[in-house]
Amino acid sequence: MPSTAGAALPERSRDLRAFAGPVVEWAIWIAVLAWVFWQTQRFDREIAQYAFGAAGWPRALCIAAALGATGQLIYRIAEIRRGRAAVPEAAGPEIAAPESAAPEGQKPGLWQRAKHLPIFIFPLIYLYLVPSVGFYVATPFFILGLLLILEVRTLRALLGVTCVVYGLVLLLFTRFFYVALPVGRIESFYDINNAIIGIARYGM
Repeated sequence: MPSTAGAALPERSRDLRAFAGPVVEWAIWIAVLAWVFWQTQRFDREIAQYAFGAAGWPRALCIAAALGATGQLIYRIAEIRRGRAAVPEAAGPEIAAPESAAPEGQKPGLWQRAKHLPIFIFPLIYLYLVPSVGFYVATPFFILGLLLILEVRTLRALLGVTCVVYGLVLLLFTRFFYVALPVGRIESFYDINNAIIGIARYGM
């Protein structure tokens, strides 16, 4: 008859493997955000009538993103623990369903990692485009695209979350704190960005 300690070791090993993915993803996000935060010292300088300086809003966004990533990690670990508790002890790990089905002939682990790639690539594309098209034009499309990558599919949720988050950004950074966000180098986008600034500061 197998000992209790011997039976606990495979269970602990399965838990560690289940937690490894979310923890590694969180660590990558924190490393990227730490690098971006460190890079802000390159353009940190005082701005008249703005106490936080030129690097204030990028650093605030980095801190907010780090808090969001940490909250997501805690949520995913709690979900894994709840899933483990819901599986009957006698059933064993064989009956546990995978998180999502992989295409035929594709290894599930590789498929899961491939699904996470857009989450890392899409923000880099956004950061690349912002200086050209402007923060105010690019940001709502970034929020909407990120929601689609996170598999949000209902129209009400897509429009509602995008409008609320974008509205809060305009309210806080543009109307209340007068943060100088990029307005784009392309003339048409430059005009649109400045029009949005005018509406946010004087027309809301």
